[in-house]
Amino acid sequence: MTDKQPPRARKRPKQSRALFTVHAIQEACFKILDEEGAGKLTTQRIADVAGVNIASLYQYFPSKEAILADVYDKAIVDIAEQTSKRFKELNTLANLSVSDTLATIIDLECEQLLALLKLDPAFFREYKHSFDIHRRVDELTQSQNNPSWQQWLEPWLARHQCKGNPRFRGQLIEQTLQGNLQYALLEQPELLEDHEFREALLQLLLGYLS
Repeated sequence: MTDKQPPRARKRPKQSRALFTVHAIQEACFKILDEEGAGKLTTQRIADVAGVNIASLYQYFPSKEAILADVYDKAIVDIAEQTSKRFKELNTLANLSVSDTLATIIDLECEQLLALLKLDPAFFREYKHSFDIHRRVDELTQSQNNPSWQQWLEPWLARHQCKGNPRFRGQLIEQTLQGNLQYALLEQPELLEDHEFREALLQLLLGYLS
């Protein structure tokens, strides 16, 4: 079954005036979500805050969901870039401690999901497959000539002489981590900021490796 895709923009601007209009619409959407919440988000409210005519808004976007899709695309890029800046710090930590490294990874993944969930919880949960931050970070990492998550994970676990079947070790760690994070996202999002949940997830991973 194909994952449901969000509505998208009618067209992409090319001229400077059109680019300015679309940027104003996107920034207005961010502003409303941050200051007023997703419940106040309508195309008319976005147009008012952006200072554009509602007809101009509909020239580019068929609905508020299409604007949200653009906003999420931008947020994904920003979060991925912020995360990539922490790779050097993570690699340094990875040489010292398995527990601390996994704890840092869990914190990073939870904070990424929380940042996206905060914008518009209902929209993000409905279209989460279109805004997979874990995949986007992995793609950005590889574009910078760094190894993918899987390429980095298995040698790292082997270097620290972690237990578990080497053939499945990295795969099961990743599936366990992502499976529990996705469950929390869909069923109990408050768990993502619960330190006891993060600690329990860490102990689950360490228990497999010990």
